[in-house]
Amino acid sequence: MTAPRSRAEQKRHTRALIVDAGRRTVASRGFSGLVVRELAREAGIVPTAFYRHFDSVEELATELAGAAADALAALVDTLVSIPTQDPASDWPRQASTQAAENPQTWSVLARGLVDTAGPDHRVLSAAVDTARRRLGITLGRLESLSGADGAVVDVTADLVVVVLVRHLMDVAAGQDARTLDGECAARLRVVLAGAAAQ
Repeated sequence: MTAPRSRAEQKRHTRALIVDAGRRTVASRGFSGLVVRELAREAGIVPTAFYRHFDSVEELATELAGAAADALAALVDTLVSIPTQDPASDWPRQASTQAAENPQTWSVLARGLVDTAGPDHRVLSAAVDTARRRLGITLGRLESLSGADGAVVDVTADLVVVVLVRHLMDVAAGQDARTLDGECAARLRVVLAGAAAQ
């Protein structure tokens, strides 16, 4: 028999249920799919209980977008903290690990980036820009890109982010990570070889 939860524990648990329901909703229907009644039904609570935790669905959307932006920043932290001369070999595995840990987070990121009219698009777009800049710094230090000018490195970083986000989405969708790691590595090699040839 489990011990009853304290009021504070129950409140945290209910909030976590709402956030989880929100992530699943955004992953499947986008941010416009956030509707209090449906979130409450999915979380197993009454609709009025939603408002004990969030003032609006917009507040929940902001929390979800912020968490996705933080997850991308954490992934980039991991990628740039491990010295490598071959990101095409190392980065896909790191991304797969992150995608497997929080699959719906990457769907939230992708949905928010596609929904350019959404209020939290700017948060996620800024997170991608930061990722691009940070990865660009790391790419600029690669021996193979030592002769590339800044514009080429910037474009390369843009393409690398696109390839990695696609990889995160595919792994999060449940596809075979080992196969996807190889495909992602091949795409990254093409991008990096193209930059080195400039």
